[in-house]
Amino acid sequence: MRAYRLMPLLFLAAVGCAGDSGDVDDEDFLDGKADGATTVNIKTTHLDVQLDGLTAVATIELERNGNVVLEVGGLTISDVTDDRGNRRHTIRDGKLRISSVRGPLVIMYSFEGHAMADGLLPGGSTVIWPYHCGNLFPCHSQPADGTTFTLALDGVPAGQTAIYPESIDTEAPPYMLAWAVGNYSKASLGSTTAGTKIGVHWLPGGETAARAGTKNLVKVVDWYEKNVGPYAFGTEMAAVSVVWGEGLYGGMEHHPYWHVAKDAMSDEVTQAHEAAHGWFGDGVRLRCWEDFVLSEGTVSYLSARALTKVAPAMEAKIWADYQDELDAAIAEGGAPAWPTGCNQIDIIQDKLFTNLPYMQGAFFYKDVAAVVGADVLDGVIGRFYKKYKNKAAGMQDMVNAIKTETGFDPKAIVTARLRKRF
Repeated sequence: MRAYRLMPLLFLAAVGCAGDSGDVDDEDFLDGKADGATTVNIKTTHLDVQLDGLTAVATIELERNGNVVLEVGGLTISDVTDDRGNRRHTIRDGKLRISSVRGPLVIMYSFEGHAMADGLLPGGSTVIWPYHCGNLFPCHSQPADGTTFTLALDGVPAGQTAIYPESIDTEAPPYMLAWAVGNYSKASLGSTTAGTKIGVHWLPGGETAARAGTKNLVKVVDWYEKNVGPYAFGTEMAAVSVVWGEGLYGGMEHHPYWHVAKDAMSDEVTQAHEAAHGWFGDGVRLRCWEDFVLSEGTVSYLSARALTKVAPAMEAKIWADYQDELDAAIAEGGAPAWPTGCNQIDIIQDKLFTNLPYMQGAFFYKDVAAVVGADVLDGVIGRFYKKYKNKAAGMQDMVNAIKTETGFDPKAIVTARLRKRF
């Protein structure tokens, strides 16, 4: 995402995610005495949403039968069933607990609108990054637990259009799913060499900005497909203009239809950045929140690299702007771009969601490319993507890949760029 001005709104504390092991006593589990390490991960999430009443049915297929803990902090649960029929359940600390689930879990619920970039927004779009999926559907917010999706929206207001993926058939982080409802117009921008169709959707008065921001988008995505690898989320993608609120700027990686704040639609770097999340952040998920730089730093570098290749005159300005953003981030301070540990940090409260992972990450790759060659680094990144496509990975995996494949140990650059606290 490029959503730096969204930060003041993203203030709620993270909620935990369950792991995967054996069963425990039903009474202990429902009473909240059992720990989360006894629960089952999600395989597929099917959502049927009624917009005019803000109600929904979630049918959740699990990786296996067993105990389930799901985040539901913003939902009102009305019914829970599985293959055994109606199920006893508890809700504590925003988590729905059901023991010994057999077969698909069906949850009927209602939800509310939100104004703090943490659910369904007044402008008609949704934002649930990083850990607010429980305000929209029962979930595990940790991106390492990927899920496939189906989504159906009913009750769309007359005269408006709902833009959303009806299905996501390869595993994705839970925060990737989104919809946008509004008075949209659209245009096809063309297709890549691999046949991926690229489009853009804009709100009233937004066509000029939308076309300016996406004028090189087909070439950019074509470069990603040729140099990083095949797109993971279908045969089409599009940029979608959304209204987050006054003063909010940037984009969110809701592939295959990523969202960009209306005021940022003309920014080619934002469009290329969000498109690149189809490869890193969405296509390769994060193993831990501390690995945020693997998403944002990699994508910031790739968007600069692709735009430089398809529009060389942009190179100097992109990197000058990156340096300005980095200088401002250093002055403001925050967590290191790549903190140590795994899921021990709150990405918002502990100030990991700053420009440091974005810009220090981009300059990390630029520094490595200066040693090994940019084309060589493209190959490393591409093979890394193909290895971890639709899986979770960490930044250490990327560092190891660079060292193994090029013979260059980037330890000094890691220390200077990624581990330093400001």
